[in-house]
Amino acid sequence: MRYDLAVVGHIVRDYISRRGGVRGPSLGGPCIYSSLAARALDASVVVVSRVGEDFTRKEFAWIAKRGIAIDKILASPSPTTCFRIDYRNADRTLQVKRRCDPLSPIDLEDFPGSLAVHIGPVLDEVPERLALRLARRDSVLSLEAQGYTRHLSSSGIVSRRKWNNARLLKSLEVLKASRPELHAMGVQRMTSRNLSKLGPRIILVTKGAKGTTVWSRDEGAFTIPAYATRIRDPTGAGDALVGGFLVTWIRTGDLLWSSAVGSAVASFVVERIGPSNFGSSKQIERRAEWILERVDRMRG
Repeated sequence: MRYDLAVVGHIVRDYISRRGGVRGPSLGGPCIYSSLAARALDASVVVVSRVGEDFTRKEFAWIAKRGIAIDKILASPSPTTCFRIDYRNADRTLQVKRRCDPLSPIDLEDFPGSLAVHIGPVLDEVPERLALRLARRDSVLSLEAQGYTRHLSSSGIVSRRKWNNARLLKSLEVLKASRPELHAMGVQRMTSRNLSKLGPRIILVTKGAKGTTVWSRDEGAFTIPAYATRIRDPTGAGDALVGGFLVTWIRTGDLLWSSAVGSAVASFVVERIGPSNFGSSKQIERRAEWILERVDRMRG
């Protein structure tokens, strides 16, 4: 079977802290949010991941019930990666409580065929040499920058570090990054010229409630607005956005429509806590049409 999308990285457990207390654990990371966004659009999805032996049958069943192939989720002697996410006003602090083993070349053996591959590391668990191996495949290759731009302190607090692998970046069809992650990659001013130097054909720059900037080597730069809705939990919204984008991109090749669909899926995610709401395909389409009408071309 050839899947629409394969997502590579660690499935994580998230504990989310707000003024009202701590909620969790809930499953998270790009392997969950990008995959469920793709499933909301009726795409076939497989996850390639490592989890600890503490990962329960109930958690495996939860993933499988949502139509995601789980046969490439492998068990490791180390515990499943676990984050505590503290939200205070507009700030977010990440602390790693447990960390699973990184993926190895063995994990990529018999890698499932797919139209698109999204490399979604949360903390450098996909070694760059393995990411480059995936670049040789006949698939649209996408990368989530966060996992390579994170530094882990001795107490488990996550901060930013500089990162730029020119060879890997030039092999990408799609790069998804936040503004701080772009800064860590050496892009201080977000101009078309600076983005073009990074290497990927398409760059999605997520800006939370301010929407997304999408830049394409072929079409230039555009501002994609966020759908106007109440935000309860922004966790995973960017991952959902890229999942929705990729599925639509491989189907249509339409940059702006794909971006609008990704933004629409993300708008459902933020309305509830955890990976519980991605909308139906019809609901996503309606919101995407609203977003598309409000897209602006950027200058510079």
